[in-house]
Amino acid sequence: MQPRMKNPVMVLEKVNPAIQTMMSAIRESGLSPDIIDFVGLRVGQMNNCELCIGLHMTKALNDPALKDRIQFVLDWRESAVFTEAERVAMELAEAITELKDRYNSVQDALWKKVENQFNEKERAGLVLAISAVNMFTRVNVATRQETLNL
Repeated sequence: MQPRMKNPVMVLEKVNPAIQTMMSAIRESGLSPDIIDFVGLRVGQMNNCELCIGLHMTKALNDPALKDRIQFVLDWRESAVFTEAERVAMELAEAITELKDRYNSVQDALWKKVENQFNEKERAGLVLAISAVNMFTRVNVATRQETLNL
């Protein structure tokens, strides 16, 4: 399959530095890097983005702390390898990605679990991380990006 166009980040040259600034702020939010990787992979799986799945899997396979757990992300609800915070983050990732019920997609009960696990800066980082990966997956799928050509 051929890409439909160059990666849009390459076409609009000011976008990549803005994305890097945003991702840097997310990493500085205090949110666990493992959680960022788990939600990134889960969103990639839900949106069928081979590029995102491949990037998160490759990173995890090179990180001993993630290597043994990353393979369970697809079946996270039944797996015992994740912390409560990681489980809540993946549940939130699914709710934000699906948006089945518009403004009620993230139910109050779920948000309460998010509040119990993460402080305000971490919550901001989590919501933005999930939203950013959703943007990346949609760009990649729409333009048929299968490799990172930045």
